[in-house]
Amino acid sequence: MKALPKAIVFTLAILPYMQNLDAALYWQQGVRSKQISVCFVGNAVTSRPARVAQILDYISQFQWMANVRFNYWGTCPAATQDANGNDVYDGDYRVVIPSTSVSGTGAVPGNGCPMFIDGNGNYNGDNDGWGSWSNAPDDLAGNRSCLYNLKLGDDPWNDTPYLNHTLHEFGHGLGLSHEHVRNDANANCTESGYGGSASTGFITPYDRNSVMHYRFGSCSIDGNYGRNGLSLWDELALHIMYPEDKKVAEVSGRIVIRSTEKLRLSSTWEVRGANMNFVAKNFLWHVNGINVGNSSSIQTVLPVGTHQLSVTHQDFLNRQYNYNSKVIVLTPDKFKRKIVAPIATSVLLH
Repeated sequence: MKALPKAIVFTLAILPYMQNLDAALYWQQGVRSKQISVCFVGNAVTSRPARVAQILDYISQFQWMANVRFNYWGTCPAATQDANGNDVYDGDYRVVIPSTSVSGTGAVPGNGCPMFIDGNGNYNGDNDGWGSWSNAPDDLAGNRSCLYNLKLGDDPWNDTPYLNHTLHEFGHGLGLSHEHVRNDANANCTESGYGGSASTGFITPYDRNSVMHYRFGSCSIDGNYGRNGLSLWDELALHIMYPEDKKVAEVSGRIVIRSTEKLRLSSTWEVRGANMNFVAKNFLWHVNGINVGNSSSIQTVLPVGTHQLSVTHQDFLNRQYNYNSKVIVLTPDKFKRKIVAPIATSVLLH
């Protein structure tokens, strides 16, 4: 692959209106609601329908992994005006792409738009060129007067646009930060820009395969210019950030056990690799109403019989999760007859 055009390798951290890049995966700037509108500014829908369709297809990956639903509006609606005469643009993701009726370079259109404007009210030049960027979730309200809030280039080296590039920018809009700025980045990469000082917000371990990672070609990291799509830890982070409406405390382990073994249960987030020191807190495990643990996993001995299990915890955004079930403890002989033998028979029959 030939070298990337310099204009495309756009460092999001320099944007003056996108402060607080103090996290590695979670951006520390909130999350969106699960219903998220997507529209395209200018004549993109009619002049570049194939590219629009491709982008919509790419971002469907988020819907497979997290409780987000993209509502496609087509062309973004025209602005209304507030009491001060500033434009007010509706829509969550308002996307500009190249070769349409709206230029994606220079000052972002919109009366009262604060993006890329210095303290004297003048455009500061930081939106020149076709590097891509996106607003964070909590920028939405403050930038309502801006025509667009996500800029997505075409990867103009005459190839199919990179899947990860689109996921990277929309991922910022969902609240994900740059993976390569973590202070625990450990790919032994000495390329300029790799590694950083971010020490908080780690939902998962460092992930060189994340779509939120920049490309570092000399270190064999494709990052946002790859086509692998969301990594397993990207998927986990999104799942945690955007849970189902009924927030169930996900538990891994067996709830039918022998009386000669301990009940061992863990948070499924932990089993999948989440950084439990950040993502979850205030665990309470109860068996028959008695507290048996306050961490993300438990080990306890129970007598033969049926026991009531309950688990509660909060996530890093203070949302509450719970799970209730029964634990059945059998004698070794009964476990063999009721569990082991039927499974063995089923395996033989198949």
